[in-house]
Amino acid sequence: MATSTPPKITLWEFFQQLGKTFMLPVALLSFCGIMLGIGSSLSSHDVTTLMPFLANPVLQSIFVWMSKIGSFAFSFLPVMFCIAIPLGLARENKGVAAFSGFVGYAVMNLAVNFWLTAKGVLPSSDPAILKANNIQSILGIQSIDTGILGAVIVGVIVWLLHERFHNVRLPDALAFFGGTRFVPIITTFVIGLLGLIVPLIWPFFAMGINQLGHVINSAGDFGPMLFGTGERLLLPFGLHHILVALIRFTDAGGTLDVCGHTVSGALTIFQAQLSCPETHGFAESATRFLSQGKMPAFLGGLPGAALAMYHCARPENRHKIKGLLISGVIACVVGGTTEPLEFLFLFVAPLLYLIHALLTGLGFTMMAILGVTIGNTKCQ
Repeated sequence: MATSTPPKITLWEFFQQLGKTFMLPVALLSFCGIMLGIGSSLSSHDVTTLMPFLANPVLQSIFVWMSKIGSFAFSFLPVMFCIAIPLGLARENKGVAAFSGFVGYAVMNLAVNFWLTAKGVLPSSDPAILKANNIQSILGIQSIDTGILGAVIVGVIVWLLHERFHNVRLPDALAFFGGTRFVPIITTFVIGLLGLIVPLIWPFFAMGINQLGHVINSAGDFGPMLFGTGERLLLPFGLHHILVALIRFTDAGGTLDVCGHTVSGALTIFQAQLSCPETHGFAESATRFLSQGKMPAFLGGLPGAALAMYHCARPENRHKIKGLLISGVIACVVGGTTEPLEFLFLFVAPLLYLIHALLTGLGFTMMAILGVTIGNTKCQ
């Protein structure tokens, strides 16, 4: 049985590539977040009271539809990551890699369900038992909710299996199962075994995430500063997506009961509160890790830095950089895209970029101290 050996890459290059794979589900999250935000806001009782014309049944049906459609990405976020990671990392046969990612995620949850059933934990409808074991309905399967971290682990394993076996050649009697068809087969076997281990080891992963969340949350108002500064420092290396996903979609970003459901992750908590009719004010513990912390940098810091770069440039060179700076400011203020400005001074003045990262983190803390509760429906 012949297999192909994937080209070796450094650990650093792997994490850079892994961060890029997050962009596909994040792009859908951005769109769905806008749909959810508009639909939920305009269908809320407070808004229709202020603007009675929005209470029109046709308009309300449209807004509720937008809210339902927008909630899709947040309901199936882990499986989207599990599909996107092998899809983005695979060099060939990306469709097979993505298909195997879904297979792996479903098989893992089925194997976990088998273990829980064998141990007598399931079947059960007792909320106390389900909550104590972190059991949720995932793709219609009662399983331990491993969240984004579990999806990332499965996605990476599926990618490794795909790179190793997508060109495998089996004996003639088994030739039908060779090549790309072998990838979901080996995925089913390997991830099926992994699913038997998950209930034994996952409590330790959960403990690690909780410790990280404890470090950030125990820092009080400086917790957001640690998050904001860390994100800016990781941005040039393409690793910031991992930190953002960890804080916004896992227990590290906090856990809260919303409308009778336990929700984890800063952004997930905000979105759940946004769609919950019982919400009266958003949780500061969640919004302090969202885009409100970047607003001082987006609306003041970076435009000010652009103005400083313009005035510091030699008079004969100002006309050359003016257009670049203006377009960078527009992208930053309107679209929240900071790279065009940040990358202008990142490589020529890295010390200034370090100061910028610290000031951005300080902006997170300042907004938290002021008690601002502005969430975001776009994953900035």
